[in-house]
Amino acid sequence: MKSKVFLYFISALSLFSLVTIYQYHNEDMTTLVAARKAAGDELINSEAGVTRYQIFGERNTKTVILVHSFNGFLESWNPNVNSLVNAGYRVVLYDLFGRGLSDRPRVNYDLRLFRRQLASVISEVGADKVHLVGSSFGCVIVSDYANHHPEKVESIVMVGPAGWPNENGRNRLLDTPIIGELVFHYFGQQILRPKVEAYLFNLSKFHEVVEEWDTFASYPGFMRSALSTLRNSPVLDYTDGWKKLGNLGKPTMFIWGKQDVSFPYSNTEKLSKLIPHAKVVSIEDAAHWVNIEQAEEVNNAIASFLSVNNGGL
Repeated sequence: MKSKVFLYFISALSLFSLVTIYQYHNEDMTTLVAARKAAGDELINSEAGVTRYQIFGERNTKTVILVHSFNGFLESWNPNVNSLVNAGYRVVLYDLFGRGLSDRPRVNYDLRLFRRQLASVISEVGADKVHLVGSSFGCVIVSDYANHHPEKVESIVMVGPAGWPNENGRNRLLDTPIIGELVFHYFGQQILRPKVEAYLFNLSKFHEVVEEWDTFASYPGFMRSALSTLRNSPVLDYTDGWKKLGNLGKPTMFIWGKQDVSFPYSNTEKLSKLIPHAKVVSIEDAAHWVNIEQAEEVNNAIASFLSVNNGGL
């Protein structure tokens, strides 16, 4: 009897594993492609895949590229676009690979991938030099791009920056082959949603943003891409990159929510040593997605900073 029960258990486990492996390697992208088509936004076709982007403002003005967060999507910049356009800039925003309605290529989601994607966006819009604005992990991406292509960058703005290590670090279980994939495949949304909720100091006012995240996170490939990014990109510790950026000397500003629990404001102490020339703007009643919660203050800070570092606009 015990041997039969054990045999049934092994058979069920094997079937479960086979189904999971099949789902993992045979993602049905029909819903993603349909949503992208319905959105009707501009698309860039590159070797790595399709990037969805939007562009606002006049072509003959200075270009500002907005790069969203680890859990973001281009719509998370909606509270900031009009202000920048009204200030006289051409504004470009796009979905990172694995997020929003961009493709989910089966590659390692390292900084090289995101650097090349940003380069393709800049090339597509025909900009010689750009102002880069990042949110959270987007700050790591724009910094990495500036470190590799300083000649293309006028200035850099970091909004609620990721890349600052803490004593807890990340869950090493996620680095374990197969186990990490299984956990994110079946429980990724339950793991990440509380973190997204924590991005907002006053969640009750911004439930629709989290619901929008739910929609984008439900598309196939998102969890696989998120896990690969955690494994291959310095989402939680970009210390070496910050040092390089400090040596680069580009005009740099950090905008930080005082109630940020994802990457606390206290990291500004480390920042002052790594990038001593950087300007720091602190904003009250805002957590990690400070550009959404306190859009007016963030918009004013960015516009003021860009007006001083506009390269002759």
